[in-house]
Amino acid sequence: MKLSDREVQVLEQLSKGLSYNVIAEHLFLSTGIIRKHIENIYKKLQVHNKLEAVEKPKRTILINLV
Repeated sequence: MKLSDREVQVLEQLSKGLSYNVIAEHLFLSTGIIRKHIENIYKKLQVHNKLEAVEKPKRTILINLV
């Protein structure tokens, strides 16, 4: 499943190690909305935590380059 543009933005911020509150401030959204986006990201990427969510797209890109 493809991530939405907003989910990609949230994932980029998450990869910088930012907290949900800081991500919410940067994207002008509520923390609850950020949590929902992250929940959707986890489901779409079939991961269970932030580290997996950030690393899985990197691995996929590397595999596709080979």
